[in-house]
Amino acid sequence: MQIKNRKNISIILFLSLFVFNLNLSAEEFDITAKEILIDNENKILVGKGSVQAIDSEGKLIYANKITYEKSREFLLAEGNVKITDIEGNILKSDRATYDKINELIISYDSTELLLKEGYTLITKDVSYDTKEMILSSHENSIFSDTDGNIVETNMFQYQIKNNLFSSIGKIKIIDIKRNKYFFKELHIDTKKKEMIGSDVSVILDQKNFGLSQESDPRFVSNDIFISKNKTTLSKGVFTVCKKKEGKCPAWSLKANEISHDKIKKNYIL
Repeated sequence: MQIKNRKNISIILFLSLFVFNLNLSAEEFDITAKEILIDNENKILVGKGSVQAIDSEGKLIYANKITYEKSREFLLAEGNVKITDIEGNILKSDRATYDKINELIISYDSTELLLKEGYTLITKDVSYDTKEMILSSHENSIFSDTDGNIVETNMFQYQIKNNLFSSIGKIKIIDIKRNKYFFKELHIDTKKKEMIGSDVSVILDQKNFGLSQESDPRFVSNDIFISKNKTTLSKGVFTVCKKKEGKCPAWSLKANEISHDKIKKNYIL
């Protein structure tokens, strides 16, 4: 009798697991793991060890541990979390949640984003609106491309559908030629590799600009537009004279519009 009872219990447990996974797969998530614990009364599933969850749209979630609350359609992923969306963007963190009802993924603490065009974002506390396909964070972030140009911001928003990275506030770019760019607003088309910025201040590297250290090449502008082979500034001022506190430069070039075809080459995103 004991052996028979054990078999019955085993069969019931197996069937419960099968039914629960069947429901998950059909409605919200298909979850696999080395170890799965199920609380049927509260409809909670806990997966441990090499956990993988796939939602109905095809987003993949990997983690050391996943806790899924079926009643809330809410998933918590912990430990070496990696989330890949259907566009090929990847989010890496140590802890993240996925609210399926509100279509919102949130990462906590340090987060790395690998965008499909090859850009990398190091940031914290990312919010991913999976319906509108918008990634955002209000924390300090470092955005870099495959050439080594670096953008530092105190917030960002990335529209996946439009390939548009945007930021407002304190923005600094250091390009591969060690030139420094400062903006109050910035928009980058990551597909076309075009950039528009406002309230621009640029400090050019003397050596790469072909000047001695006695010079201080720099310019300011209301707006800047940078495309593949051309940089255009509106209402810009350019000078190479050394900065002196409280004094204007010895000379400067002013214009309503300045085009500089060579600044873009190897200098900036």
